[in-house]
Amino acid sequence: MREMQQSATAEGFVEGLDYPAAKSEILAQAREAKLPDDVVAAFEKIPDREYGDAKDLTGALNAG
Repeated sequence: MREMQQSATAEGFVEGLDYPAAKSEILAQAREAKLPDDVVAAFEKIPDREYGDAKDLTGALNAG
């Protein structure tokens, strides 16, 4: 159940970002939003580049 809640939290966060967004911006906003540590850790693993939209970022998260 906790995993589902964290997944929903991450999904809502990804959908709410302003794009394009660089990895550094995504991490800063994730920390500012006080997302769970394992969600932030997932964002830390994505490639260091700019993401054009939520689908682009979600693809990077799922690949990691």
